[in-house]
Amino acid sequence: MKVNFGNFVRLKNLFYFIVGFLVILLFSFLIHTSKYYIFNNENIHKNKLDEKTEKYLQNIDISQFERQGSDVFNPQYSPLRLGKPLEKIDILYDYDFEKLLKIEQKLKGINRKKVLKHIFTVVTKEAKTNTEKHLALLKFLQKISLHHRYLQPTYPDKQPVYDPLLLLELAEMRCGHIARLAIDLFASAGFNARLVQVGGHVLSEVFYDNQYHYFDADIFSNGETVIQNGVIPSVVELSHKPFLIDSLNVPHQEMTWQEDKEKVKHISRNYGYLYPSFNYFYKTAYGNVEPSYYEKTATQKEEENRSYGWNYYKTILDQKRLIINKFPIYYVPQAVIFKSIKIQQINKNVLSKINKNLIIEWNSSEDKDNDVMGYKIYISKKQRGWTYNQWNGDDKLKKFWNNTGGWNPEMYENLFKEPSHEIALIKTEETKLNISLPTNNEYYITVMPYDAHGESVGRKIYPMSNEIKINL
Repeated sequence: MKVNFGNFVRLKNLFYFIVGFLVILLFSFLIHTSKYYIFNNENIHKNKLDEKTEKYLQNIDISQFERQGSDVFNPQYSPLRLGKPLEKIDILYDYDFEKLLKIEQKLKGINRKKVLKHIFTVVTKEAKTNTEKHLALLKFLQKISLHHRYLQPTYPDKQPVYDPLLLLELAEMRCGHIARLAIDLFASAGFNARLVQVGGHVLSEVFYDNQYHYFDADIFSNGETVIQNGVIPSVVELSHKPFLIDSLNVPHQEMTWQEDKEKVKHISRNYGYLYPSFNYFYKTAYGNVEPSYYEKTATQKEEENRSYGWNYYKTILDQKRLIINKFPIYYVPQAVIFKSIKIQQINKNVLSKINKNLIIEWNSSEDKDNDVMGYKIYISKKQRGWTYNQWNGDDKLKKFWNNTGGWNPEMYENLFKEPSHEIALIKTEETKLNISLPTNNEYYITVMPYDAHGESVGRKIYPMSNEIKINL
């Protein structure tokens, strides 16, 4: 019998072809099934994350962020919660790590960019122009950030916290934190923004309407910023008129603590003795630091790390900023301390039955550049609407303090207003007031120093005394 090897080979090849084809089909099926499984799982995971983000968005309360950021003397922010005496606290690297990690876990999987865009939209909803958006976001961020002397958000490995949602939840921040948060909020709405390095301070700039505009949510409050002809200048533009920034009001309260034996007092002090132009533009403040900008370069993927991409940036030296080499350093006059309050009967005359003399004396305002021009005394039947958290002065005079229960967040906006003075507004170079006032009335009195530098740039509000209440 003659074997036809040609047919055999053809059958063999056909067999291999069929087997190979079936293997390919099986392999394709497995790949497709695997992809479907992975895709389906990814979709399930993504849907869960989306649900978590939506739930977080539904529960966002902008007013709560503002309240916690202005609740400066709430015991929950006390540095002593770390269980260390104040002198043992490392103000750079110590933090409440338990609280930090708890909130970080709560925020795990939440879409940062989506939440930031939502916050930006809510905060700026009434704004019609880019400048109005700038001002609305500035006022919001100035109010939600609590500048802490002793603590700043830091991980146990000593790396700073720059996650924007984590910072919003914590409230405790310093200049570098709030400046980055501002940039991330602007970026979520499509604006380009960058960090600005000045002397011992960091702020930000945002680009719109064909130029950059400075944005400082740390030093100032209540939307305070320089505006010229309706335009917020850049840092370079400000450097050509460096003392304009000294016209702005700074907060009268900074969260500060002092230990008194075994007790801890929550005390306040006036924020900073130096006018802000020093940190912005004085060579002395810069030291060896170059005027520069930091531009974030992170991709969307790189922003998924715990630093929200802030470990990816480029440095740009600023060759145009004018720096002051030789000029007097200007200091803000500090709140006065009362040393004597007396109520006296007027010598027998027609007025003696209806009037009494009020004599108030105070110590000279502490002012390192010695340019105090005088004092404004505001006398009203209305309270000024805010109080320091403690009495500054002789305990014998504490009975005159109009203590409304200490600081609370509802007082915040009154910090930036002149006290009412429908009874009298008196300007004097002396540290004493002697005035006759009608009896059977209750008066609220504030003394505020003012200085030559502040007056030259148009400043209106300076650090004020405790408000005293006089019953005649």
